[in-house]
Amino acid sequence: MASITELRDRVRTMFHAIDAPWRYPRFPELPPEFLPPEKFLELVSETVLTYHTKINHPFVVKLIRGEWTIKQLQAWVKEDFHAKVQTLQNDAYIVATAPTLDELQEQLKVLLSESGENLAGGKYPSHPELWLRFCEGLGLEREAVMRSEPSPLMQVILDAERYKSMKQTVGDLPANLRVGEKINALVHPIWAESLRDHYRVRPEALEFFIAHGEADQDHGKLGEQIVLRRAATYEAQKAIWMHLKRSQAKQWVTYDAFYQAAMQVEDG
Repeated sequence: MASITELRDRVRTMFHAIDAPWRYPRFPELPPEFLPPEKFLELVSETVLTYHTKINHPFVVKLIRGEWTIKQLQAWVKEDFHAKVQTLQNDAYIVATAPTLDELQEQLKVLLSESGENLAGGKYPSHPELWLRFCEGLGLEREAVMRSEPSPLMQVILDAERYKSMKQTVGDLPANLRVGEKINALVHPIWAESLRDHYRVRPEALEFFIAHGEADQDHGKLGEQIVLRRAATYEAQKAIWMHLKRSQAKQWVTYDAFYQAAMQVEDG
């Protein structure tokens, strides 16, 4: 299996190879036959990487190329702050619906890292707090970000996220399989480089991308364990695959909200 460094180099190559960004999310169909769980996990990992929103969405492509203005980035980060807070609420629901004690404990570790590992003697504060520091690095006041209202589209997304998490039944697939979170360990350092080089954001304001990249290596491993445990039948593999396909579609709409917020700055 490729190392994080090798995969990150591959993502750099993927970014450079993009000519025209996708206009809509893409995700292939599941092969029609049962795969051994290890082979299924390999296919899942490769597919999520190849088709991930955080590589292929037009918003991200323009970010990597340095094509947004600072004001447009400010519009993005205010929208995304609300998503960062919602992530903590989602993680709390995932903990509450874990089917076993072992999985509950593993999911609780994720919630702790997201809500502030410094609460238990760790290094980093909450990810929303790190995001606010990033907002300040872009010239925004944190109080203004916290008081901001999400756009109508972002509010629809947040409401859908809350509903999805609340209706998740005990013993069913978690609301977030986490297998796709490994992508953050690959893309976030590259985003940080772009923000530093193209937009002159101070390195100390980019700690979110370092912390998230580190944490999501472990979160991704948890996702891999969940897939391996539950992919024992073709029906389970089909459910996991559709879960991931829908997750990418949902995330694409989230990045549509970021794109629209940025473009409305230009239109205004």
